[in-house]
Amino acid sequence: MNRIPLYGCMTEPLGSYLKALGVLRLIAEQADPEALGRWEHNWFCLDSKLTAEELVEFFLKRYCPTPILTPWYSGSGFYNKNAAVGVEAIAQSADPRFRPYRETIEITRGIPEVATSKSGANSEDEWRIAIQLACRNRWPDPAVDWLDAAVGISAEGRRLCAPILGTGGNDGHLDFATNFIEHLRALLFKENDQTRRLLRNSLFGEPAGAFARSPVGQYDPGRAGGFNQGQEVETKDVPINRWNFVLTLEGAVAWAAGLYRRQGVAYRSFLCSPFTVRATPVGYSSAGNDDGSLSRAEIWTPIWQRPAGYREIKALLREGRATIDGKPARNGLEFAQAATMLGVDRGISGFVRYNLVMRRGKSYIALPAGRFPVDSEPRQDADLIRQLSVLLEEADWRLKDFPKWYGGARRQIDEAMYGCLLRGGADGLSDTAAATGRWLRLILNSGRPAYFGAPLSGAWVTELAKAPEGRIAAALAGIWQPRLGGFRDHLERAGNRYSWIGRDLPEKLTATLERRVLAAEQDGIKHNALRSRYLAGIGDAIRFLEESLDDNLIEDLLFFLTLVDWKQLPFGGGRLGDDIGVWPIYALLKHLFLTSPIPSREGNLFLAADLNVVSALRAGDIPLAAQTAIRRLENAGLVPPDAEFEAGFDGVRLAASLLIPVPYGAALKRFCERGELSK
Repeated sequence: MNRIPLYGCMTEPLGSYLKALGVLRLIAEQADPEALGRWEHNWFCLDSKLTAEELVEFFLKRYCPTPILTPWYSGSGFYNKNAAVGVEAIAQSADPRFRPYRETIEITRGIPEVATSKSGANSEDEWRIAIQLACRNRWPDPAVDWLDAAVGISAEGRRLCAPILGTGGNDGHLDFATNFIEHLRALLFKENDQTRRLLRNSLFGEPAGAFARSPVGQYDPGRAGGFNQGQEVETKDVPINRWNFVLTLEGAVAWAAGLYRRQGVAYRSFLCSPFTVRATPVGYSSAGNDDGSLSRAEIWTPIWQRPAGYREIKALLREGRATIDGKPARNGLEFAQAATMLGVDRGISGFVRYNLVMRRGKSYIALPAGRFPVDSEPRQDADLIRQLSVLLEEADWRLKDFPKWYGGARRQIDEAMYGCLLRGGADGLSDTAAATGRWLRLILNSGRPAYFGAPLSGAWVTELAKAPEGRIAAALAGIWQPRLGGFRDHLERAGNRYSWIGRDLPEKLTATLERRVLAAEQDGIKHNALRSRYLAGIGDAIRFLEESLDDNLIEDLLFFLTLVDWKQLPFGGGRLGDDIGVWPIYALLKHLFLTSPIPSREGNLFLAADLNVVSALRAGDIPLAAQTAIRRLENAGLVPPDAEFEAGFDGVRLAASLLIPVPYGAALKRFCERGELSK
């Protein structure tokens, strides 16, 4: 076996990737059945009995082109005199390499619908379907491979076009077949050194000149023409290498020659295209809110590093699956989930993602949207993202009549989810949760109920609690009391317990603390109604008090964590130990807002919250708040420590910190022991 690096066949753009598939397919079918191919770094490597020079000689002298024709279009060369020049040249050629092409052209001309044009058909679509069915029944196998790659006919009689070949072999006014024939005529009808240099450029990336001005279609956006394309600032057709176009189409035949009937079977036109899903406009810098409607599809091209023969690759493209819960991935985000959760064949090391999006008027381009690695082991964050996806699917269905801003907020979640799946890690989950929290806050502020039947599991709490902001958010979201309900009730503008009012997080938390304490007093509840199923650490509350945490992140995560099924979690989980010093003023006031008892010689004491303390803190009078707390402790038979209670904190933030559920742990107990609170 000779190792032949094909530096001209890269993973990007899409045309270059397909070119590599085309080379492997043609060599395996026409020269070396044992040839193998693999991706090394970003280029394709061919292992073959042929040498590099023999590979060049094969394409120049023995290559038999696939019969690529589109008789179902008026510009195919069967109806228009100008376009017929190329078809007629192939039909009149005596070169044995074009024998399959000549036979296919002759058969096509004998199809009644082609001979009589479309004038007798009831509709243009019916005329095209009739021609395609006739071609499927009459064409030789090499031509049928092309037909299967370009278009399929469903059981209901509908035409289903593989997006990788546009709309059945054309892209707007660009007919792939007529351009393919024109390039073949220029390359193979008259052999010369220029053709050889162009071939070496296409295969090995060697320098060459004499490029042709010709449309390239969707496969190479950098050469598609338009403003700022080339030295002429605006160039309609950027010069291209004719071999690139020819081998790209040969690769497109390899991509979809075996009708892939699993991936995308439930989604419209993707019946016959592998690893092709509905577009999700996230993960690339130019993504916009309208790209979903402007995109034809997403194509995920697999990258493999182990040498594989064409039969194996063909089987991969035909049978390779990207599944979520046993169902085909329907869009780009689900495909990313499937790749992360090992829902794809294990021989794949990664994917290069392409979005077939409308740009430059109504033309489509295969926009590279990044490389996505496939993990060798399942990832916890992928499972959590899948949970969230199920909830969001239900939300999209329930909230489908929401204002336009809903789509923008949802897209931010998709963007964060894709980034999490791509890079993994705690930061990715935090970003996803924060984006979802902002989305939920917009919904709840609109007065629309947002309860869904697919709540999130406690695993989200475990992951987000790795950061102090997540622990504080979890402690707040987990607050619940049978008669007063949970923290979520204070976030819904339409509810009668709404209290999320203020200019910043401390003000909103303080308002909620007041509302909850007052409601408990009015309802005759003896103990503080601040008990939570999760406890933050004392150190977390102190860092919040010292303004060393991200308030916006805490609020975003708080809203998100109200989506967790808290009823399935026990009370009192979280950080039970936190060896950190506490400010005496915080320790003093927190004793009035604990939900756990304070041990004393007379037994366990339950102290009730005092709204006078909160009012004093709101007014910025910290000494008054301390005096009130001291008097309350003394009335309970406790002796406060002889300490100086600081007045340098922001009163509202200090009040807000009292709402955060924390354990009566070592830090607070040391405060009691030092001051001998227990008589």
